Amino acid sequence: NANTATLVAAVLKGAAARGAETRLVNLNELNMKGCQGCGACKKNPGKCVQKDDLSPLLEELKEVDAIVLGSPIYWFRTSAQLKTLIDRFYCYLGQEIDPASGEKSSFFTFPGGKKFAIVTSQGDENPEIYQQTLDWLNLVATVMGSSSTEFITHSGSDDDKDSARTNAELMSRAEAVGAALAS
Repeated sequence: NANTATLVAAVLKGAAARGAETRLVNLNELNMKGCQGCGACKKNPGKCVQKDDLSPLLEELKEVDAIVLGSPIYWFRTSAQLKTLIDRFYCYLGQEIDPASGEKSSFFTFPGGKKFAIVTSQGDENPEIYQQTLDWLNLVATVMGSSSTEFITHSGSDDDKDSARTNAELMSRAEAVGAALAS
């Protein structure tokens, strides 16, 4: 119930106001296992063999029109929960071997064209020191085939869990991003 959750809720509110069906998934409440790099998904791209709460979510993500990823920034990076989800996106990377040459080639099985919104919040007032993390998140959305990616970055909260909620301009922007996801 702090800044990241407040901003994600505002994005979803903006999308719902435009008629979109929304669903909030709190990764912290899921039973999640990290990617083991077992390669089983290479035989059946897009299907992770892990038996946890992320496996059905990975399937569901293929059917949605837009994805909102939100994370507080801890120690210059996203939360472990979001990193676990992103690591599990590995299941969408298929590989095939050319029978003639024996060379491997990779292909991505996640359906492209989805809109992405990425929400981050950090206590530090200097957002530039987090640019590497934002660049990485942009790369994740790009690899996932996003048709557009909007960032909502909140900095300078200095551990005030209500600082996003009291920033009318930021809340309005979050709702506007949500509305754009639904159009």
